Amino acid sequence: MKRVIKNSQDLKTAIADLEKKKTIQEEALSNELHAAYESLKPLNILKNATSSPVVRNSLLKGAIGLGAGILSKNIIVGNSTGLLTRAVGNILKFGVATLVAKNSGKIKEKGTGLLKKIF
Repeated sequence: MKRVIKNSQDLKTAIADLEKKKTIQEEALSNELHAAYESLKPLNILKNATSSPVVRNSLLKGAIGLGAGILSKNIIVGNSTGLLTRAVGNILKFGVATLVAKNSGKIKEKGTGLLKKIF
């Protein structure tokens, strides 16, 4: 929308309108920047990533597998200083982690069955 400016009063009105428009645009830009900043915080990224049940289930399986692998390594190998023993322990850790992550459904069924028998 082109505005025809004929005198100084029209010019002052146009300047005031443009300054008002500039203030509104700056505020909108500031709000968008704040929203983008909030969405990029690590906690918010994690919340958005885990909002999907599929992703949450995959992360849970991986965490359980990794925990089982670390636990099995610590139980079987312990704090060994030998290079070969540490290598075997790491292979065992990742093997157990993979096995548990792939078969977490079966392990969950067996665990719940066992808990029902106990209680």
